[in-house]
Amino acid sequence: MTWSRLSTLFFAGVIGIAVIGYFVGLADGVPKATGIGEGIGRLGEHPTSLSAAVKVIPALRYAEIAGTAMGPTDAFQAAAKELPTSPYNLFAEIKLSATDKASSSEMRASRRAFNGAPPIIPHAVQNTTDAACYACHSNGMRMGELKASVMSHTFLANCTQCHAPPPPVPFQDADLSVDSTFVGLPAPTSGKRAFPGAPPTIPHSQWMREKCEACHGGPNGWAGMESTHPWRTNCTQCHAPSAKLDQATPADLIPMLPPLEIVGR
Repeated sequence: MTWSRLSTLFFAGVIGIAVIGYFVGLADGVPKATGIGEGIGRLGEHPTSLSAAVKVIPALRYAEIAGTAMGPTDAFQAAAKELPTSPYNLFAEIKLSATDKASSSEMRASRRAFNGAPPIIPHAVQNTTDAACYACHSNGMRMGELKASVMSHTFLANCTQCHAPPPPVPFQDADLSVDSTFVGLPAPTSGKRAFPGAPPTIPHSQWMREKCEACHGGPNGWAGMESTHPWRTNCTQCHAPSAKLDQATPADLIPMLPPLEIVGR
């Protein structure tokens, strides 16, 4: 009987404490977590700055998670920032140099199997992706004396499909040359003019060379080949492309109507 009475008294005390705590809690109001409303904007918006005591933030919708900065590095920008570039004056006087043009032509030729072939990659590309190629070659990044050429064509997702990289490290000393009797056409030096003072024609095909400024314009063009009027953005408005080089139908093969004969009365 003694143990039964003690058990009854114990559970009665527990119930009494629970009842007292219940009513005390109601008197103090609904508990509020620390941090709610401090430094927090609208629902779904991640706070930009919270104190160390703040531990609760509003929940996000799943659609907002990908574009929301969160975690210990939420102050960092997820998007890559472009490196600062030197200002370029479109209207600065450009003096072309025949020596620079010859040097640029020689360098361009050394990176191609023949004129018109895609250039090889002159540096190592191991452990990199196509995203690394575009990081430098999309806008022509400069690093010291080095300058990345701007792509002369639109976006293509597999760079090494056309541009051959150098051999990997274990095979750098291997002789990979191949004997060939193929001789390509010489690279043109300048376009023809219809008359003195006329704008020269484009001496090469436009296939994979749609972006003229990659070689001829802006701060990323080849030395000696820069345009003297880079502020004009429509090159083919004055410089006529070649139907033969672009594999279009030659004009002499297009059937024309016979000349009209005027018969007098």
